Amino acid sequence: MPGTPANDALPRQSRLRDKPQQRRARQRLDAILNAAEKLVEEMDAEAITTNLIADRAGVPVSSVYRYFKNVSAVFAYLFEDLNEEIIAVIEECLANSQPGWDDWREVTGTIITRLHLFLMENPGYWKLLLVMQTSQELRDAKAVMIGHVADMLSARWRQGQDGFSGGDPDLVARFTVEIFMSIETRCAQMRDPKALSEMFAELVKALEAYLSLYLNTAPDEDAPAP
Repeated sequence: MPGTPANDALPRQSRLRDKPQQRRARQRLDAILNAAEKLVEEMDAEAITTNLIADRAGVPVSSVYRYFKNVSAVFAYLFEDLNEEIIAVIEECLANSQPGWDDWREVTGTIITRLHLFLMENPGYWKLLLVMQTSQELRDAKAVMIGHVADMLSARWRQGQDGFSGGDPDLVARFTVEIFMSIETRCAQMRDPKALSEMFAELVKALEAYLSLYLNTAPDEDAPAP
């Protein structure tokens, strides 16, 4: 669920037209964001208006405009909340992995599975992926998120982890994240659980096949040194 602590970090807080200082104002902003998230779960984003958000939040529509210039700005704020959640999942997965020559299939497989389950458990965020091409502001927010995640992977590979070789770590990392986001966006449109499971299984295989071009499995400890 969205949170709006008083010291919320940039750039997400910078999207607000006004910064909530008092507890009541922060609660009202949270109500607006929670309402928008629920509406994204329930209906097409194109049909969501500031009036609908205000009605669901139980606040005057002027309260929505106090913080956001339009509906796209609300979605962008929510998407950056999703970005923070995704970064936290990846950081936890990487922190729990062993340094050096890990089996990259286990590391990346854990990340992919954890992110997929997170999106399934938070359908508002999942459906938010469908919204992100509807305005330039949202496309820019999505590009920033993809860049953040790609930077985490490429930084790991530049350090020699997972045996990366044979390519540009920045390009490979970005392409990996683009593939994941594209398929997850398609998954967000699916209603059949069996078809969804099959789609995710194909995503895992596709990413493993792609990354196997650049990453190595953990070396055999019993093998003689070269």
